[in-house]
Amino acid sequence: MSPAVAFLLDVSLAAFLFVGIVAYVKKHLRTLLIELCGTTERASFWLAFSNVALVLVPLIFALDYKPEFGPDKTAIFEMATQLKYALMGFVITLGSLALILFRFIPRDKGNLASGLQR
Repeated sequence: MSPAVAFLLDVSLAAFLFVGIVAYVKKHLRTLLIELCGTTERASFWLAFSNVALVLVPLIFALDYKPEFGPDKTAIFEMATQLKYALMGFVITLGSLALILFRFIPRDKGNLASGLQR
């Protein structure tokens, strides 16, 4: 397998993986964003922004990795390392998003009680 094919195959695999994860998280994130933003339109914007970030940042990490091929290097391990960097980018992005959202979630018990009575 040529280095270019291995590189592109791994980037494609990473993109497919992260689009799938974003599709899974989307419903839960939409519910939370509607509650925090107050309107569906605002929540839709931030959901789209989050989805783009959760796909593009890991791909940037994957594209930045330069695999080394040679007689002592195995293509599958180089592809696994590239995927590892992409996963690190995803975890960093998801963690950052979670910290930002956590900051805006009301922790006051009075707000929680009034929200449940609506």
